[in-house]
Amino acid sequence: MQNLTLFIPGLFLSQKDISAVNTPDTPALQKLLTCARRELLKPFTFVDMLAGLFNIEKPAGRDFPAAAVTRLVDDDQAVDGFWMRADPVHLVADQARLILMDDSAFTLNQHDALVLAADTREIFREQGIMLEAPTMYRWYLKLAKQPSLVTTPIHEVTDKDINRFMPAGDDSPFWVRLMNEEQMVLHDSAINRSREANHENAVNSVWFWGAGQLPPSPVCSWSRLFTDEDTSRGLAKLAGIECSELPDMLEEVIERSNAGEHVLVVLSFGMRHRQYQDISGWQDFITYLEQFWFSGLEKCIRAGALKQLTVLTEYQQFELDKMSFLKFWRRNLPLSAYAN
Repeated sequence: MQNLTLFIPGLFLSQKDISAVNTPDTPALQKLLTCARRELLKPFTFVDMLAGLFNIEKPAGRDFPAAAVTRLVDDDQAVDGFWMRADPVHLVADQARLILMDDSAFTLNQHDALVLAADTREIFREQGIMLEAPTMYRWYLKLAKQPSLVTTPIHEVTDKDINRFMPAGDDSPFWVRLMNEEQMVLHDSAINRSREANHENAVNSVWFWGAGQLPPSPVCSWSRLFTDEDTSRGLAKLAGIECSELPDMLEEVIERSNAGEHVLVVLSFGMRHRQYQDISGWQDFITYLEQFWFSGLEKCIRAGALKQLTVLTEYQQFELDKMSFLKFWRRNLPLSAYAN
């Protein structure tokens, strides 16, 4: 393999959180970070980082069209036109705040998802908007035109007050009103009453984001993608790149990749621990990465099986090659040294 890039959002907790906990023993990761060429990046949203990795420019004053991209994965028929995500969420009232909980905070079976989507479909139909629910957790709106609107990806709002992230732009009053109307319908839904009676989180809102039409097929350097996440799957499909499910360990990536390839791996599942300040979950995540991903990387680089390694987080980039490990005088730093 010529080049391996690991994009790992949530690799580090915030400075406040990581300083207050016992960090698991991670000698392999710490050595990689110590020897690497480190570059501080302008903080990116998760979706913006993926767009950049696939050489897709975000339109000025508009959303990255995540809905059109992920719909390639969920339903690749009739992809033309303008699409917006309307993902089912659970909102928690906290005094004057409304905290958004994404699908990692509740389970939704196919029957309930279809019924809830049907309950709200008429609201959208009255406005000439078609609602589709091809999956339980990703719903789509088919729009007649590009809205004059800027929204915030759901990954950036999770476990935060939605009032800080409401849609902005000339069309924002319409979309805020529409959100309020569907919240009232969902509040009265028999499915939600049943969920609450069973002590389950109600699906009491949707989150609008990612509006736009499918961008042109990008040209990028990746020959292969391994991922656990759907936006990157859609981007790989758009770019015509081979895409596989995220394996359990680094060795599987190496075995399934050819010499000379530039491989991208997206490990997104640890992001939720940072979002929800789940300290124990993050500790388990880092321990898993150390054992199954980082512990074998130095050997691969030294042996020439991997020419260059890049590790990306939301705001940092680390690059290593064989020469990096000659920096024997550098002392390992704790993971808290890399937190923001």
